[in-house]
Amino acid sequence: LTVDENNEITFNEKQVESYMDVLASEYNTVAKTRNFVTSSKKVINIGGGSYGWAINKVKESKDLTSLIMEGKSIAKQPAYYQTALSHGKDDIGNTYVEIDLTGQHIWFYKNGSLITQGDVVTGNDGSDKTRTPIGVYKINYKEKNATLVGENYASPVEYWMPFNKGIGVHDASWRSNFGGDLYKTGGSHGCVNSP
Repeated sequence: LTVDENNEITFNEKQVESYMDVLASEYNTVAKTRNFVTSSKKVINIGGGSYGWAINKVKESKDLTSLIMEGKSIAKQPAYYQTALSHGKDDIGNTYVEIDLTGQHIWFYKNGSLITQGDVVTGNDGSDKTRTPIGVYKINYKEKNATLVGENYASPVEYWMPFNKGIGVHDASWRSNFGGDLYKTGGSHGCVNSP
């Protein structure tokens, strides 16, 4: 803050931005590496993806400036443009889908209990266009009776749950086999054998 001879207060915007950067580096978890205990009880480090907490630095700067100008001293959560299920290093929580790209298997946990699991065929490992990306993602939405459209196909599916642009989890009635090495040469994004 600077105060002029007329007692007018102005904020050093660069300092406010620097403070927001400090907050973001401490509290943002998007794309940060996490320790994760897999269904096979192996501890892995996984980073990347779009899931996690992200402070809305523009809104938080305005809110903070306004509170200071009003002379208020409060404890508050930062304004977030994206949230996760819980705070802390383990912000994934206990309701999630785990997909093992190497083992070609999926698990769904709800409130810490395994609900279902099965073999999958993920994106074609030999293709940059259809390779399933590694990371932690949030399911964007769920849709029933969708049609997946690509360059040379239109495939109706019963269930569609996108998590990264056009990549998502879906059933694949056109497949009779799942798991194994099928993804290495003939995979698509997130084909799941519906249990």
